[in-house]
Amino acid sequence: MRRNILKGFAGKALAKTIENRFKKVDYKLLTEPFFLRSEDDRAWRGEFWGKVIRPAITCAFLTGAPGLRALIDDSVADMMKTQTSDGSISTYPDDQKLTAWDIWGRKYAVLGLIRYYELLNPDPAVLGCCCRAVDYLISLIGPGKMDILECGNHNGLPASSILGAVVSLWKLTGNSKYREFAQYIIERGCSGLGNIYECCDLGIAPAVLGNGKAYEMTSCFQGLAELAMLEENPDWCRIVAKYGKAVLEHEIFITGTGGAKDKMGEFWFDSALRQTRGDCGSLGETCVTVTWMRYCLRLLQLTDDMTFADAIERALYNALLGAWGPDGSHWVHANPTPLTGGGYKKYADDQILRAVGKAFGGNDCCRAQGPEGLVVAAEFAVLEAGNCVTVNLFEALDSGALHITGNYPFEPQAKISFDDPEDKVLRLRTPAFLRSVKFNGISVEFTPGVYLELSHKGGAADTVELEFDFTLKEIPSPDGKFTAVMRGPLVLAEDSRGKVADSGVSVQWRGRELCEYATAGNLICEENTLTVWFRNEQ
Repeated sequence: MRRNILKGFAGKALAKTIENRFKKVDYKLLTEPFFLRSEDDRAWRGEFWGKVIRPAITCAFLTGAPGLRALIDDSVADMMKTQTSDGSISTYPDDQKLTAWDIWGRKYAVLGLIRYYELLNPDPAVLGCCCRAVDYLISLIGPGKMDILECGNHNGLPASSILGAVVSLWKLTGNSKYREFAQYIIERGCSGLGNIYECCDLGIAPAVLGNGKAYEMTSCFQGLAELAMLEENPDWCRIVAKYGKAVLEHEIFITGTGGAKDKMGEFWFDSALRQTRGDCGSLGETCVTVTWMRYCLRLLQLTDDMTFADAIERALYNALLGAWGPDGSHWVHANPTPLTGGGYKKYADDQILRAVGKAFGGNDCCRAQGPEGLVVAAEFAVLEAGNCVTVNLFEALDSGALHITGNYPFEPQAKISFDDPEDKVLRLRTPAFLRSVKFNGISVEFTPGVYLELSHKGGAADTVELEFDFTLKEIPSPDGKFTAVMRGPLVLAEDSRGKVADSGVSVQWRGRELCEYATAGNLICEENTLTVWFRNEQ
């Protein structure tokens, strides 16, 4: 991974998250359930450590934030101490192992340890801990043993989502038993209601795959995409891309996320078509947003289809940053509902207290997961493969010999400076609202939606000047009854306060004062409402 340091809208959010979230987390509380093995209420305390530690690790890798690395080192050491002699890492008592959310929690523990090993500390003991944890599961699950589809909730989706962690271990160790276990999970199809991979390939819509649980299902497709990154398999590439395109068509709101049906916004529900309604549950769980962004990044790397890059930017600057609390310490669980007016942002509460009546430090899945979306953005901003350096985000950043200045996405100009000592191909994302490109002062033709390739000679000091078209664009709703407004990558909204003092955009449209959706409603209270979809005049 390149060390991309974001310095603009997303970068400032990430910096506040490091100071006001990662440095203040009670990491001892998050590992305690693994020591006690007392989670006998079918809850999911086991997911929080892995969800919190992963983006903290990435931030330590990217920024070297003072004090953060020591917190992570201590917490990883604690987690490794929870492993029992049989290899198990779990929060569940032995008589309830592999039920409810047990494998889900084990997955996140392993994913956290793997990221620590890959980015901060390639200690063989850390990798060995991960291997023993998955070996324990392999000893219990598989042909002639327990069926993974019968391990826990949602017909096997959460348990099967461990596929990605298994693939990572195969990548890191080359041990065939992990490849074989991955193949077993794929062949079981991740859901007792039907093989989601085969059904997707047949054209079945996301809401009808499995039970439609968006976050867990996308995690299962993520695992297959991770394997497709390592093995050339046209069938897998086709299937994961079809799923991505289907989600874009059927599920993603104007704000770049999806999810509806229940009170937390956690299911695929043909929600793109229902996003202007108020009777379809809450809209857009933040965990869905983050998982969707990570999935789109893998699809972009697999297919080079800029559609998925545009999807990441849309989600980042709207749904994700719209769920971020202004000081970085809290996140909202679902987007304001309805988006047609009267909806407001509400911080996620103590999820375990709400669900089973036992407080757990104010932790919520989306509060834990939200920062991962910010580090996905940092990873996505500038990608490197072979001799190609690809710029996907245009906010101010530093990335080795590449620097971007400007105030994107609020101002319509950005400047790239690139003085790499080696010959490179500099590739630029060309969104539909990109107006012009100048390379070393000379205008360059480009095709929107196709990466623009520029030749960089080693040692040269190249500059790229970008101009974006930020005129307002009206977007009709799927039902034709409402209109939304976009300005470049930003969805605009009307805040109940009128003009919002700390917004990056303030424009008039049809007599309304609009600002960026990410900032609208940022008092985070019931009185501070916002509107994204405006009813058309009859």
